[in-house]
Amino acid sequence: MPTPLPTLTAELRDQWDLLRGRLEDLDHDVLAEPSAVPGWSVADLVAHLGRSIAAFSACEAQPAEVEPLSLGEYLRGYAMGAEEITRAAKTLAADLGDDPLPRLDELSEAAFERLAALTEAGPDAVVLARRGPITVRDLVLTRIIELVAHGYDLATDLPDPAPVDAGARRLAAEALLEALNWASGYDLQVGDEVAWIKTATGRLTWADAVAAGALRPEYLSDGLPDVSRFLPLI
Repeated sequence: MPTPLPTLTAELRDQWDLLRGRLEDLDHDVLAEPSAVPGWSVADLVAHLGRSIAAFSACEAQPAEVEPLSLGEYLRGYAMGAEEITRAAKTLAADLGDDPLPRLDELSEAAFERLAALTEAGPDAVVLARRGPITVRDLVLTRIIELVAHGYDLATDLPDPAPVDAGARRLAAEALLEALNWASGYDLQVGDEVAWIKTATGRLTWADAVAAGALRPEYLSDGLPDVSRFLPLI
């Protein structure tokens, strides 16, 4: 049974608040250093977090007859928009300057206000987001995935533990599994949430995923199929 939309939005808020609080621990000298995302500085990554949550502010409600993309289809659009995503992150990072947190707070406050309005239409209402039409429920899931994946990216620049909420991590892992099962036709289960999230988002190789037990078949007797051709999902 799908996770209720209020639960999804609450977990998204928890993950954002955790990340935002931990960003206070970032040394300003680190902002100009390379991040765990190739080609991005830590400042670029922080700016991208703000732009990720601000996706709600950029949404427009759509008529009921508009067909939404599936979660998997929407996630696949990231690759096609990679250059634009990088350009936008770097432009926003330059705009935020050496003290990005106040502006991040403004972006997130506006975003959560817009999200509250969008949820009034229900989880299956369709909105036009940056990568195409998508349901409100699935858009919230994409934001959870973004914040969790980049929480692990930021972990290399922050004191332990990684700034990832356990509930958000579970939802991100399940959503990415849903996208994989949709694409592959297999019925797999998550074995290790962290390893699976990092694999699905291109942070771990398939060989590393197998070694870490990231996924497992529904029935052990079936064996784990090689799904590397579907990866990364993002």
